[in-house]
Amino acid sequence: MVSTNKGSYSRVAMACQGGGSLGAYHIGALRAMQEAGYSPDTIAGISIGAFTAALIAGNTPQTRIAKLEKFWDTISWPDIPPMSNLTDEIKKFHNTLTSLQGFLFGQPNFFSPRFPIPQMQPKGTAASTSYYDTSKLKETLLQFVDFDGINSGKLGRLILGATRVKDGQLIFFDSAKMKIGPEHVMASGSMPPGFPGMVIDGDLYWDGGCASNTPLEGIFDADPKVDTLCFMVDLFAANGKEPQDMDEVTIKLKELQFASRTAHHIEHLSKRHNLSRYLQHLMDALPADLQKDPIMKEIQDFSNDTKFDIVHIAYDKPKYEVSSSDCEFSKMSIKDRATYGYQHMKAAIEHSPWLKEREAHIGSTIHKFVGTKHLSSS
Repeated sequence: MVSTNKGSYSRVAMACQGGGSLGAYHIGALRAMQEAGYSPDTIAGISIGAFTAALIAGNTPQTRIAKLEKFWDTISWPDIPPMSNLTDEIKKFHNTLTSLQGFLFGQPNFFSPRFPIPQMQPKGTAASTSYYDTSKLKETLLQFVDFDGINSGKLGRLILGATRVKDGQLIFFDSAKMKIGPEHVMASGSMPPGFPGMVIDGDLYWDGGCASNTPLEGIFDADPKVDTLCFMVDLFAANGKEPQDMDEVTIKLKELQFASRTAHHIEHLSKRHNLSRYLQHLMDALPADLQKDPIMKEIQDFSNDTKFDIVHIAYDKPKYEVSSSDCEFSKMSIKDRATYGYQHMKAAIEHSPWLKEREAHIGSTIHKFVGTKHLSSS
């Protein structure tokens, strides 16, 4: 039984960031949320986060975890031999080998390497612009996601971000505004040059992470005047550690590319919402005759007296994760990442800084967590 604990919020949302196979972290985060009664009704995703979002939105709260676990089991190779009780160094070696396995042979029910290679394929085709064939993925998504339930509004609201190739714009597909299918999920996760782009309504789309790794703006713009608690589950954390070898250099580069841009987007949206809250307080203090002024009416449209709180939780990776861990789909690693997601989200919910009282003029607060550590609320 999944209970609902919205408290003073009208909407509980979940934003699932991109990060390849690190996305198994989302499973544990959702489990901890639902155990605490935070069952999301609006779910947004980019890249692997789009797959997570579709699986959550496209199933009932009671079946979401089981469907997520089955999906990840379906797209992963068996561990041979079964892995348990390994040291960090052996896990690191194992992860390096299994990521290489994925590069060479693909992942079952997900993607497979092209042969001949793209350079030998007819120019202008999907085969000539990507190293892997993702046609199996459509069948897998249809197996695990109830798109009819999403589009009818009976299940969760789904928002997916993809990059429109012709102009580089981040475009959001919203199930409340359009019919969503597996092609929209695949468009959000079509990272070049590995995966082929998806053509939707005549436009070519690539992975949303090409423009931004966070779908937060899609949630914000969908209902800007609804009290919202948004759990933002990030797979990269800029933790300040300096790299000590070439593998750590690559890891740090990915963290800077994704985590720093994400931090900028979060802060921008939070400041924007707070500004609209300040304007609402200003409008309320104006004399009635001034409120009728045409310019004041324009300001009224932008003003907002709701709250939009963000719980930003980032995966604090264990030492055995390697630079190619976002392409490493072993069952052992999937289980480990889900466990960390559960532990980290559970710690954040036990802390629950968003339940504390605050000044009335504050419209948005960002509660930052890395792993189990609460860094700040501002």
